[in-house]
Amino acid sequence: MSLEDPSLPDYRAAFDAAPGNFLLLDPALTIVGVTDAYCAATMTVREEILGRHIFDVFPDNPDDPSATGVRNLRTSLNRVLELKRSDQMPLQRYDIRRPAQEGGEFEERYWSPRNSPVLGPDGRLRQIIHWVEDVTEFVRLKRRMQEEHHEHEAELREHVNKIEAEVFLRVEAVEANRRLSESERRYRFLADAVPQLIWTADRDGSANYFNKRWLEFTGLSFAELRDSGWRSALHPEDVEPTVRGWLHAVGQGAGGYQVEHRLRRHDGVYRRMLTLAQPYRNEAGTVLQWFASTTDIHDRALAEEQLHQAQRLQSVGKLAGGMAHEVNNMMTIVIGSAGFALDALDPDSATYQDIQDILGAANRAAEVTRQLLAYSRQQVLRPTVLDVNEILEQLAGSLERLIGSDRQLVTRLSSDPVRIRADRTQIEQVLINLAANARDATRGGGVIRVSVDAVEFGDSTMAETQDPDGTGGVFVRIAVTDDGTGMSPDVLARVFEPFFTTKPPGQGTGLGLSTVYGIVNQSGGFARVDSTPGLGTTVGVYLPLVPDPLTPEEAPGEAPRGGGETVLVVEDDLKVRVLVARALLSFGYTVYEAPNGDAALEFLARKPGQVDMMLTDIVMPGMSGQDLTRQIREEYPGLPILCMSGYTGDEMTARGIMLQNIPFIQKPFSLVTLARAVREVLAHSGDPAGMGARDLSRL
Repeated sequence: MSLEDPSLPDYRAAFDAAPGNFLLLDPALTIVGVTDAYCAATMTVREEILGRHIFDVFPDNPDDPSATGVRNLRTSLNRVLELKRSDQMPLQRYDIRRPAQEGGEFEERYWSPRNSPVLGPDGRLRQIIHWVEDVTEFVRLKRRMQEEHHEHEAELREHVNKIEAEVFLRVEAVEANRRLSESERRYRFLADAVPQLIWTADRDGSANYFNKRWLEFTGLSFAELRDSGWRSALHPEDVEPTVRGWLHAVGQGAGGYQVEHRLRRHDGVYRRMLTLAQPYRNEAGTVLQWFASTTDIHDRALAEEQLHQAQRLQSVGKLAGGMAHEVNNMMTIVIGSAGFALDALDPDSATYQDIQDILGAANRAAEVTRQLLAYSRQQVLRPTVLDVNEILEQLAGSLERLIGSDRQLVTRLSSDPVRIRADRTQIEQVLINLAANARDATRGGGVIRVSVDAVEFGDSTMAETQDPDGTGGVFVRIAVTDDGTGMSPDVLARVFEPFFTTKPPGQGTGLGLSTVYGIVNQSGGFARVDSTPGLGTTVGVYLPLVPDPLTPEEAPGEAPRGGGETVLVVEDDLKVRVLVARALLSFGYTVYEAPNGDAALEFLARKPGQVDMMLTDIVMPGMSGQDLTRQIREEYPGLPILCMSGYTGDEMTARGIMLQNIPFIQKPFSLVTLARAVREVLAHSGDPAGMGARDLSRL
């Protein structure tokens, strides 16, 4: 899949702008990506650190002989490289060098780092995501509190030693208490001013203070939160591990406590949070108090997940694109050979049915390949202007048979024009996949509703859709609603992932909704899923409304025969080449074969003017089909050319084939489709360039 395709999201720009301190490293620990937030936090410039080793950019402070930042970070990164799993580092001092124009001195900084692996589909580590939370202000606040506490203790001891009269003792005690109260008031002011949720607990772990942001975030009062009341705001699934870790840290007098968990906001929405707690000890080392901060990391966590998801999508796309060439070549041989076998057999024979089963399985394999390509947005589209009402009317009977007689199908057409520009087969595939999913989610007696209407989105309301960067306008909505089991939030979050299914083994490929997602996105639209467990699911597909007239349908007709014209077949795969040559011979053409581009040019040089058309594969060893067609256009400008390939549309676009006004046929194709495509090209032999880059796979 071409990463330069402007229709795709710009994942690099999305990463750079992510609201978190992220650094992307390759396995050699070279910096290959950095967010704007990370550059701001570390006082660095992206262009000056990309391509450099992380420890060249961030060395230890040479003025601090006890610095351990490089050593500890290197140990963590090595663990990720070896174990291929995330590694959460404890609170770490790691000084940062200020820019040269500001003196270049090192500034004392404290961080909470986490290093996560990015794995490819083969399980190998591709990159490491290094994330840090700057906790310098929290550490400084804790240090100031400790210093002032010691100062007040010393001050009180000095006054006690000097007290000679009880009256003086009372006066001084009142004054000291006033100062302590003022100090506490300043601490509370500072705690309320920081963006984190600040809280404290006594030595036994019972919470005894929550700052203003805690109360505002949860919507709970101090009385409801104090002691162990804060646990009620945790997500039910996070209560046990969070409390267990906290009690263990308190009981063991640990050096700190750190945990990620979900916390309920005042509006009922759970947000992902990071809690850090540090013990405050006296001179003897006894824990007197715990000071803690809880930071909202929800957006950062989502950005990290989106980055992983984007990389998974790119991996699936590359896998699907590479696989398609081999599978489509093989399916071309199977489908073509099965067609020859059927022509030679009596339709009443048992072998005839066996061959039909083989042909059906081959078509199914080709369809699975197309589904993968549709998900990865690499399939060649054949867009025409379609009436969605008409498609639903014509497909309703098939949908009723698909869902079965024990379920009811209810359709509602739009009263307004609902024309879209899309591939008809793919839109039918969308309806079939959505109906099949709705059938599987309902029991006998269930009702499945399919409706079509036109809806309008403004630019501002597009932000509420699953295409927040899209432009507003009028869309045709195809909504499929069932009254089935519904989906939990966890399942809903993965609903468009390829191969993800909740069905038992053998009852689903996990490509249904992922195929819908790919088709809709490739067609310029977006999809939306709303579901409630126990109440059912609605999947909405939104495609741009177009005002253009409908594209007329072509009559199917019969496979045309040749009139003895000479066709040169250029194909590096021997079996495919032999099959195509045999098919063209059976349709009345004279056929010559060439295994590569050089052989084709040699043949044309030996027999000038004796070839009426060239049929060539696109991707071949040595001279590619692209180079061959370019040279043919220069040396034999009147020779008609038809290209064929098992590669995907993005792959062909990347190789420049679709930009050369050359007609094309996608593998695998049937013998009849091949005959019609060849006939169509020969019919325009007087103006071979005039056909343009037409896809003849539907003829």
